[in-house]
Amino acid sequence: MTGFAASRLCAMHCLALPLALSILPLIGLGVLLSETTEMAFIGISILIAALSLLPAYFREHHRLRAILFFTSGICLLVISRLLFEESLVLKAVFLITGGTLLTTAHFVNRRLCRECEVCQAHTA
Repeated sequence: MTGFAASRLCAMHCLALPLALSILPLIGLGVLLSETTEMAFIGISILIAALSLLPAYFREHHRLRAILFFTSGICLLVISRLLFEESLVLKAVFLITGGTLLTTAHFVNRRLCRECEVCQAHTA
């Protein structure tokens, strides 16, 4: 659940970025637009997703579906940082899509765990 929240927060941050670019400096919260804040959101989302999804895959349900969403999301986040610094529109599209894929990975993982007998034994 924490991974889902972090991924959603990251996606909301990306969606709000264009509006925030104009408003936040006016009210003294320009720090939320910094590279450091963006990297922190990305890093925290990836870390929480990895800590949530990888143990479920390796120890429990052994299905790749959630890991594929996770990996795709990470790739898009990294691509957005490496290739689209000059284009805010493309950067936002890749960041939002990557964050959404990370969130989807958590939903898929949760569903897989509900269907898995090993996972159910751990939660009982």
